[in-house]
Amino acid sequence: MKAAEAIVTLASLTRGPRPFSFENREAEEVLNVALALLVELGVAFDRIDRLERLLAERTGISLDDLRATDYDGAAGAERQAARDALMARVLRIALDARVPSDGRG
Repeated sequence: MKAAEAIVTLASLTRGPRPFSFENREAEEVLNVALALLVELGVAFDRIDRLERLLAERTGISLDDLRATDYDGAAGAERQAARDALMARVLRIALDARVPSDGRG
């Protein structure tokens, strides 16, 4: 099972209505997406910076050359799967089966 599928499955197994903080469902969803993106980007930027600096230091390859690397084949498929999982994590609120169609419980 792919990570994105696992998140959707996990959300569908939860019980009860999803609690909301705002009266407006759309505002709640935007806030949740924004916060998820902030967390994902913070972690990603830290990891990318650490890895690029370490790789540049150990190999002598410039950061510009590292960042210009293209992915194809298996590496490209792995990157696509990682992007799909990221989208599922960020948009998890829209995939949450506990949310009734009117946005309230």
